[in-house]
Amino acid sequence: MTCFIEKIEFIIFSKYNYMRRILYYLLFIAGGIATHVCAGEKVKVGSSTLDNVLFVDGFDGSSVVPDTAVWKLCTYAHNAWSQHFKAVDGYENVRVENGYLKLRACKDNGIYKNGGVFSKIGFLCDTRLEVKARLTGLVRGGFPAIWQMPIGAPEWPRGGEIDLMEWVQGTPMQIYQTVHTYYINGESGSAGVTNKNPDKNFDVTKDHIYAVERTEKELVFYVDGKETWRYENQYLDKEKLQYPFCEYTFNIILNFSLGGDLNGRVTWPGEIHDEDLPGEMWVDWVRVVSLNNKKQSDTTNQ
Repeated sequence: MTCFIEKIEFIIFSKYNYMRRILYYLLFIAGGIATHVCAGEKVKVGSSTLDNVLFVDGFDGSSVVPDTAVWKLCTYAHNAWSQHFKAVDGYENVRVENGYLKLRACKDNGIYKNGGVFSKIGFLCDTRLEVKARLTGLVRGGFPAIWQMPIGAPEWPRGGEIDLMEWVQGTPMQIYQTVHTYYINGESGSAGVTNKNPDKNFDVTKDHIYAVERTEKELVFYVDGKETWRYENQYLDKEKLQYPFCEYTFNIILNFSLGGDLNGRVTWPGEIHDEDLPGEMWVDWVRVVSLNNKKQSDTTNQ
C-alpha cells in the first residue's frame, strides 16, 4: 500500500478518477529548456515541487516503448558494458510495463543480449539526478548501471563519467558510486574513484533512490536520501581535467548489461552464469531537479 501511495504522489493523478494522469510534455530546442512532467496542480515531488523539476518520467504511458522523444536505445561498442548489444533486435530487452521501465539481460539461442537506454536530453550543472530502481535478482556476470556521460565531450574519460549505481558479482552486497576523469584514470586506466566506506550489507533487489548533485563545487552522491560520499573540485589548471563536470551537459544512461570475456580477458563484472539468466532492472522513475531557485535556461539534446 505504501508503494502504491508513493506512486500516486509521484505521477500526479488528474482530477478525474478514470484518467490515471495527463502527460504534459514540452521539449524546446530553440528555447533551450526541456521539461517532461505530469500536468496538474503544483504538488510535492519528493523533496521538490514542479517549480524546479526539469525532467520527470514515471514510465506510465500506454506504449510499451519508452518515449522516443526522450530515450534512445543503447548500441554496440567493443567494451565491457556494451559488447552484448550487438545482436539485440530493437526493443526486445526494453519495455514499459505496469509503471516500470524494464531492462532485460538474457541469453537467446546461445547469444548474450543486454538491455539499455540513454536520454537524448542533456542537463547542465547545478542539477540533481534521482532514479528509483531495483534488480529482480542477482545475476552473476551481470553489469546493471545507472550513470551519466557528457554530451559532445572529447574521447573518454576527458569529459568525465558519473556512476550513480553499478553492481557486480564480486561484491554482491554492495553497489558502486564512482567518478571517472582523465585526472583520475589517465590515458588507459579504468578504475575511477569511488566511495571508500560503502554499505556492505546492501540489498540491490529492493527499491532504492540513487542520486547525485552536480555543481561547480562538487559531486555529492546519495542513496535513499542519505549522502554516501562526495568528489570535490580541486580547482586545478583546466588542462589537468580534474573536474570537467560543468563543462558539458550530461545525459542519463540506464542499462542491464552482461560482462563475460573481452579480448581474451574476464571483464570486471566477471564470468556470466547462464543459470542466473534472465535478469532485469526495473526503473520506477527518473527525475532531474534544478538546484537553482529558478529553472535552468539551457538544456540540450543529442
